[in-house]
Amino acid sequence: MEDSAKVSPQSSSLNLYFLPFPTPGHMNPLIDLAKVVAFYGHQVTILTTPSNVELIPKHLKVHTFNFPSDQIGLPQGLENLSSAQDNETAYKIWKAMTLIKPQIENFVHQNPPHALILDTMFTWGASKLTTNINGNVNIPTVVFNSMPIFVSCIAEALSSHPQVLASDSSVPFVVPGGLPHDLTLSVKPTPTRFGAFAHPLLHAKQNNSHGIIVNSFAELEHGYTHYYEKLTGAKLWHVGMTSLMVDYCENRSTAEKDSADNECLKWLSSKEPRSVVYICFGSLTRLQKEQYLEIARGIEASGHKFLWVFPKNKNNEVEEEMLPQGFEERMKENDIGMVVRGWVPQCLILKHVSIGGFITHCGWNSVTEGICAGVPMITMPRFGDQILNEKLVSEVHKVGVEVGVLEWSMSPYDARSKVVGWEQIENAVRRVMKDESGELNKRVKEMKEKAHKAVQKGGSSCENLIALLQSLQQKNDHVVDAN
Repeated sequence: MEDSAKVSPQSSSLNLYFLPFPTPGHMNPLIDLAKVVAFYGHQVTILTTPSNVELIPKHLKVHTFNFPSDQIGLPQGLENLSSAQDNETAYKIWKAMTLIKPQIENFVHQNPPHALILDTMFTWGASKLTTNINGNVNIPTVVFNSMPIFVSCIAEALSSHPQVLASDSSVPFVVPGGLPHDLTLSVKPTPTRFGAFAHPLLHAKQNNSHGIIVNSFAELEHGYTHYYEKLTGAKLWHVGMTSLMVDYCENRSTAEKDSADNECLKWLSSKEPRSVVYICFGSLTRLQKEQYLEIARGIEASGHKFLWVFPKNKNNEVEEEMLPQGFEERMKENDIGMVVRGWVPQCLILKHVSIGGFITHCGWNSVTEGICAGVPMITMPRFGDQILNEKLVSEVHKVGVEVGVLEWSMSPYDARSKVVGWEQIENAVRRVMKDESGELNKRVKEMKEKAHKAVQKGGSSCENLIALLQSLQQKNDHVVDAN
């Protein structure tokens, strides 16, 4: 598209490898980045395992590594965290990905690219990998952070003040460390659990890498980019939102036309502007039955129409009894709500004029899609970075209203003993949908405009990506000259 900008034609084509971690929240944005880089005229190869190939567009080159199913004790074909249903399986998938490091090293040594771009989760071996490769063929590595650098800033702040987590002081508490904003966390992890969560984020800066690519845009993280670079000395490249950048590089009209007959969109088209609440907790998040019941009661009490999407489980099923008996039938009969099981065109739904609010688990991809669509959020994080992402939405930019979280969790499969009450959910929905001052919608619309501007020609993300590719080209030219 004419709003997109290609790298100067004088630049030689780069040969770049992309190594995504196999879970939707990490894999999708890195593949989107690879699409954009390919659009800019560079050679792209995705490194992955056999069962994940089907998730990669056919026009991108793929190289597969053997997944050690037998060695790790997993059934054949179970190679993505979206297929896990418990912590044991999720850990085995993570462990398996550490075991493919020798295959990665061998392939990269034998077929050296100009650079290797790898997900943050692979920093278990990136330092050694980088050292080995650079010692032989001078290949730069770039770490890809699928989350906002805002999360890494909080991780850095808390890790440098361990006494805060080690103390028995009550919550909520203000995050120490001199962050650009005073941020209050309502839950406190143990030092051990926080350490496990923060390890890949803290380790990313320690690698002998060319920098860290961030799936966010500079205007969204104003202040935090400078904070992180000054604190760590690492170079950041904000190139997001990668999914939005793809929109400006590829013709999406065909996909939108193909989705026009979707039942969700048909139902939404029969509703008034800004009258429907969209509810979705992502592909990994699982709530306990009691929490589903409270959400159902809260949304019904709010009096607002809703579209509620449930992901399917490993058997391609959704547990219908998670909803109150007769709830779905009553909502359908009165044309108040629609319940959908399985995949939906979420970006198109969020862009629909009838959507007025988004109940989200605060997975970063969902947050960015909400921002890019200009939809205010009702935040209900469940685990990990979601708990911190909520603060960027509600406290920093004030484009959403918190429902919050009552327990710190590292995993979607952790057992939980506490449930957020329906009254709190109802109140948050009413506040977003009513928006008496209009300030909430004004702020999210302004952020939407900044997001779209960032990925267009001359925008911050577009310019950052061009600068990154040019710096990799210059690094390669220096290597050639030295030889």
